[in-house]
Amino acid sequence: MSIEIKIREDLPLGTWLGLGGAVTEATAYNFSKLSPVKRKKLLDSYYGKDGLDYRWCRLSIGSNDFCLKSYEYDLKNFSIDHDKQWVIPMLKQIKKDLTFIAAPWSPPKKMKIIPKLRFGGRLKPWCYDDYADFVKLWLDAYKEEGIEIDYLSPQNEPRARQIWESCKYSYRAQRKLAEAFKDLGPKLLLWDHNKKHLLKVADKLLPNSPAAGLCFHWYDGTHPDQMWAVHQKYPDKMLVSSEMCCGFSPYDEADWQKDAKLYLGELMTDINCGTTAWLDWNMLLDYHGGPSYCHNFVKSPVILNEAGDDFILTPIYDALKSFAKLFPAGSEIVRCDFDSNQIAAVARRTKTGCDVIVANLTAEPLEISLGGKTTVLAPSELKAIKNPR
Repeated sequence: MSIEIKIREDLPLGTWLGLGGAVTEATAYNFSKLSPVKRKKLLDSYYGKDGLDYRWCRLSIGSNDFCLKSYEYDLKNFSIDHDKQWVIPMLKQIKKDLTFIAAPWSPPKKMKIIPKLRFGGRLKPWCYDDYADFVKLWLDAYKEEGIEIDYLSPQNEPRARQIWESCKYSYRAQRKLAEAFKDLGPKLLLWDHNKKHLLKVADKLLPNSPAAGLCFHWYDGTHPDQMWAVHQKYPDKMLVSSEMCCGFSPYDEADWQKDAKLYLGELMTDINCGTTAWLDWNMLLDYHGGPSYCHNFVKSPVILNEAGDDFILTPIYDALKSFAKLFPAGSEIVRCDFDSNQIAAVARRTKTGCDVIVANLTAEPLEISLGGKTTVLAPSELKAIKNPR
């Protein structure tokens, strides 16, 4: 039985702005262990036209779970010297104009009701403007290093109490934080958390908001109905996937193929629901899924091979590269409809019609019907099917 795909040229979804990833301290520290030749090779793998052609980069304002230790900037004598050890040197070696999105995992301890970076907590009600001034110091310091932030998320995962740097905000507090941050320079992307109730989140945060849109993570599921409802209700607001990763397991190519399918399913579903930029989490972790000072080990598309001054391009990387070749940045996205969880599909407008990129997410062959013609996809195959006008 064929799975039918219908292209909806009446539902254009905007321009695809490309893939990206986070330069965490863990990534930059691992990067520093490579020789200059291998560093260039890694950067080409991520940022080069023959690699993933990354266009976006996410940064942390202060420490997060993928640092060698928890730290914060000195409020009296503000300095980003800590970041100059690994993160900023790596950023300066990336010879490409990137779109930067930054987010804090926690305000400074002194601005929180319970003075701890970790375990959630809340911002003091009278510190919103002081906090905005603090973030402005960080933005200015990075600008002096030649790194200008384009988008700002006021808080990573604002509804989570984590064992690492975190801070909880009600919807009202998130709106107040957006007002405090609106004149800092970068455009605002709110939420930066999971998608399960994304329409409710949008209704709470977007009306009368200075924000350019929402960014989100994948950790409680894909929820295409939620994303599509948000896009239809707020079509002028951006949707950006700001973080994706899978839980750690020792490297095994066959096992990691399963995670590669998760990546493709998530990425392509997000795009087909109106997402125009998509960022992975750590770019380069070690064999243990770190370093992470709080032992929150996960996978990355590329793994450091410390013993041999080298790295491994995993099946996750291969899946992202295959997609990037078939769906390059600058593509005009068109909605496509289908009724199956066995595939993921996205469409892009071409001069002669549309290309539909289809991923077989199963271990069996699948027959696809498009425009009256059928195509058989091999198990786990990612393929472009042309649909001329």
